[in-house]
Amino acid sequence: MMTLTVHLLLYPEETWYVAHCLEFDLVAQGETPLAAFKNLLDAIDVQAAYAQEMGDWSQLFVPAPAEYWRLLPAAEPYRPGANGWHLPAILSGVECALMRA
Repeated sequence: MMTLTVHLLLYPEETWYVAHCLEFDLVAQGETPLAAFKNLLDAIDVQAAYAQEMGDWSQLFVPAPAEYWRLLPAAEPYRPGANGWHLPAILSGVECALMRA
């Protein structure tokens, strides 16, 4: 099985937190950073399963616009604690960064 590492940005937006996977340009939201993170992992899992089913991994790799990649170096690393959630099997690791409002 192929595994990979992705980069996520977590940032507040109005009353929600947004989680954005930069390699796949997938976005999810939640009421907390952890909820947004979990929702994004679910979206990644679904998109990866679809790409695998179709035999077309190019459908998964659609990078986010450059403006989001430029935010990554200035963001604060974010490491959620042990909350009982698990990464999708497709991911070997996730590097997260939390943007301050």
